[in-house]
Amino acid sequence: MSNIYNLEPVTKGKVLLTTSHGDIEIELWAREAPKACRNFVQLCLECYYDETIFHRLVKGFCVQGGDPTGTGTGGESIYGSDFADEFHQRLKFNRRGLVAMANKGTPNSNGSQFFFTLGEAPELQKKHTIFGKVSGNTIFNVMRMADLETDNNERPLEPPRIKNTEILNNPFDDITVRDIKHKSTEEKKEKKKKKSQMKATKDFKLLSFGEEAEEDEGEVHQASSKIGKIASAHDRGNDPSLSKEVAVSDAQLVEDREKIKTQAERIRDKLKKEMDQVKPVVSKTEKQEKLDALKKESEKLLNDIKGIGKEEKEEKKKEAEKDSHLNDSEKKTVNEFRKELKEAKTKHAEAKPKTKSEREKHTMSLLEQFTKKLKDSATTDIKEPELPEEVAGEEEEELLNNINLFSHSLVDVDRKAKVKDANIVDDDTYEIYDPRHPINKRKREKKKKKGDDSTEKWKRSKMLT
Repeated sequence: MSNIYNLEPVTKGKVLLTTSHGDIEIELWAREAPKACRNFVQLCLECYYDETIFHRLVKGFCVQGGDPTGTGTGGESIYGSDFADEFHQRLKFNRRGLVAMANKGTPNSNGSQFFFTLGEAPELQKKHTIFGKVSGNTIFNVMRMADLETDNNERPLEPPRIKNTEILNNPFDDITVRDIKHKSTEEKKEKKKKKSQMKATKDFKLLSFGEEAEEDEGEVHQASSKIGKIASAHDRGNDPSLSKEVAVSDAQLVEDREKIKTQAERIRDKLKKEMDQVKPVVSKTEKQEKLDALKKESEKLLNDIKGIGKEEKEEKKKEAEKDSHLNDSEKKTVNEFRKELKEAKTKHAEAKPKTKSEREKHTMSLLEQFTKKLKDSATTDIKEPELPEEVAGEEEEELLNNINLFSHSLVDVDRKAKVKDANIVDDDTYEIYDPRHPINKRKREKKKKKGDDSTEKWKRSKMLT
């Protein structure tokens, strides 16, 4: 950015705009764009921009104002008509904070409208006249305007306005302010607020029949003053059929109103009590849903019971098939054994803890028993069991399993590493074959080639025969 500022020419002249979003200081390039700067300075001296709005906002592009009508189509220059464009080689649309003239979309059509740039705009080069720049930290007030919300026509919903203008450094000493009366918005607001507080009076001079109307108006006024308040036929007339007494007095009306209020309150209280006592009626759909759910549960239970009966029947059939080759005495013993098994299973199932806490306690008690056995076995002298000579085979295994585990003594085994020679092939050696290894791939390819050669030879021999 410093390189850009160095390329720009020196400014001459300074103007201060006080806006609804803060002050904006504008430094002018009066040498490079004299017509545009003179136009801008003189319009500021004439208070032309006071109470005008910034009617256009394009985010990241520009903020446009200077139109006293606020529509974007108004505004006149000090020259009485549009003036020509002024371009300079060292003034380019390469950054934010530049001040340029807005035109009608055609060359040499500059009026009073101007805009601030919010970023680079090379497409505007040699189309719009740059005549100033925003100086100092006041650029942030311009960037605050860029954050405003707009409608579809690029018009701010709450447009910022220029309150007044001040010339801090006038580069033109020969400017003569024109005697043009610019009505401020404050005067316009005051006129709108002021409303005629005078009572409506008839101007009889404007009417073609003014004298007659004035006389009629006077007669009406005199008659109304004499009569006073309007009275009915009951009061003024002497007809005996019309009574002058009031049918219902004011006191009776008040009493009737109070009675009606009390009755209405009683009715409301009764209705509230009845509504509270009434139970919520369940809809038919809810009842049906509950009944359907109960039916489904009952059907499931019946199916489970039927399934259990079927399983028992199948088990009985299997047992009968197994026991077909047994005698009556053997069948009795087998049935007794089966009954004992069932009873033991049921007891075991009942003894099992059901909840998590009970299971944890059960496991902890088993662990304590196991640790006690270990401690007891460590203190007592253990002797290896001696089996009789007659026992052998399956009986020997059963006896060893039934003997207490803690009666065996631990024996230290020599754990010296016995290294085997890899070249010696034994029954314990296993050959590891990796099909992905490149050597194994080559071997397979060689075997395939040999096989193909042998098949070709065999075919040739057959062809010869």
